[in-house]
Amino acid sequence: MNPQPETLVLFDIDGTLVNMCGAGREAFARALKSVFGTDEGLENISFSGATDLIVLESILKQQGVKLTRDKEEQFWRELASHLEQTAQEKEPIIYPGVRELLHTLGAREDVILGLVTGNIEECARIKLERFGLHNHFVLGAFGHEHADRAEIAILARQRALLKLNGEPRASYLIGDTPSDIHAARAIGAKSIAVATGTYSEPDLLAAGADYVLTDLTDTGRICGIMGLH
Repeated sequence: MNPQPETLVLFDIDGTLVNMCGAGREAFARALKSVFGTDEGLENISFSGATDLIVLESILKQQGVKLTRDKEEQFWRELASHLEQTAQEKEPIIYPGVRELLHTLGAREDVILGLVTGNIEECARIKLERFGLHNHFVLGAFGHEHADRAEIAILARQRALLKLNGEPRASYLIGDTPSDIHAARAIGAKSIAVATGTYSEPDLLAAGADYVLTDLTDTGRICGIMGLH
């Protein structure tokens, strides 16, 4: 009998698995221009640890523009369409160790992999498919579903409980920002912070990460942290 998946591992995308080298920001700018007619507002916005929804709301609030449901849905469609293009124009990279780690974890029957990302679902798919990573993940929660990343993590955990038909043995959230650490805490998961994004190892330790790694190259160590032998 195959063991029931019992370890839940949730991943952030940007700064953790891949670096889109500006493709996401450029797609956002183009979508803003096409839907709202504005090309201002991104200069002082940090996407690191943010959600697509909170970035959109912040920009429109600065400009006094009301976000309607129809305009929001139109913006998400435009954002994904533009990302398809900008992902080809830029030269995104996958971080060291990511392929081996996902392959190793994904091959285990006692592990379930999911996403907790600030990207909307379609943009998450585009970014992951750029590197052939999308099929590793069986569930997720996304940046159009809530402005707060912790609430997105809660959604992902709820979906995992339904898929597992019960509580996992243990839960881990791997990300590169203090927002990911906070999201892990919100669902009772251990946080594994990786310093491949904009935050240093001391920054991530100060933010309260349970574990801090330089990158994801040491698959054995990460499996050891998770008690997977």
